[in-house]
Amino acid sequence: MQQPAAPSDAAQRHPLRAVAIIATVIIGVVLVALVGINAFVRVAYNPFYDQATREFPIPGVSEGFVPQDLDYLDAADEWLFSGYMAADLPSPVYKRAANGSVARLSVELPDGSAYRGHGSAITSTDRFVFLAREQGCLVLDAAEVAKAQDGATVRAVGSVGMDFSPAFMNIEGDVLYAGNFYFPGDYETPAHHHITTADGTENPAILYAYPADEGGTFGFAEKAERAYSIPGLVQGVAVTPDGQMVLSTSYGLRSSHLLAYDMAALAPEGTFAADGQTVPLYALDGRALVDDVEAPPMTEGIESHGGRVYIAEESASGKYLFGRLYGTGYVYAIDLR
Repeated sequence: MQQPAAPSDAAQRHPLRAVAIIATVIIGVVLVALVGINAFVRVAYNPFYDQATREFPIPGVSEGFVPQDLDYLDAADEWLFSGYMAADLPSPVYKRAANGSVARLSVELPDGSAYRGHGSAITSTDRFVFLAREQGCLVLDAAEVAKAQDGATVRAVGSVGMDFSPAFMNIEGDVLYAGNFYFPGDYETPAHHHITTADGTENPAILYAYPADEGGTFGFAEKAERAYSIPGLVQGVAVTPDGQMVLSTSYGLRSSHLLAYDMAALAPEGTFAADGQTVPLYALDGRALVDDVEAPPMTEGIESHGGRVYIAEESASGKYLFGRLYGTGYVYAIDLR
């Protein structure tokens, strides 16, 4: 019986060649898509990229870290980053030194249990680091945070209670600012936080201002001195050297905004019940708005440093593929003066 002829080498290579061609085409399409998306984002947010500069990589994003806020720790010349892990793990704090070295720190509550909060805000003085938690914030020793090496655990020295769970905080000058976040249905705020301002703006959230007080716990007054009526979707606050209060707003894939208000144009417009006492109320609306910079989605925490506003982008995390498509993963700094 005659045996069938063995397939030629060319016939054997043919399927492999077809696979290689298909793979090459797919890679080419992906590369073209990446370039296209990157170009689209750069054009769509051209005013932002015209004013902003890329500073340095956000630490931890390749390890599952989802960044929420950043803070410059003056005493150590280091940047701090708060956030949470995409996996169900305790929430770390990352440090980035001036030389670019990175350290990941574990955080414990005063009772020794692991911190598993959202890490929505982090801010500091020369003495303390404040890290957001439900209904207030944890307080860490700034010197201990500064000297902690990669892999170290830092236990909170105390905590501070607030009227609400702060979605963002920042210490600017001699004031600790803390506010809440509103998005209808998913992130509601108390009814008395919904205020219609004099120009007809409906603000659904609130921002408290705590003045420095050496006699107060951890260097600040225990009760707010004043309150600000603010828009929804606020993720961060900063104050520039020329007296602009900047709010970052974002949620999901919609465009973010950096809203700058002239603080000199603000005047009390009534009162607000904050921390069990009546305080002056100020309104952030169109009357004091001096700049509105549209920014890429998920612009989160912001920090005023060296005359510029530094920005952490949540979309840098591996949790969100679309952010990788247009090159997030870096801290940007923008001059809003």
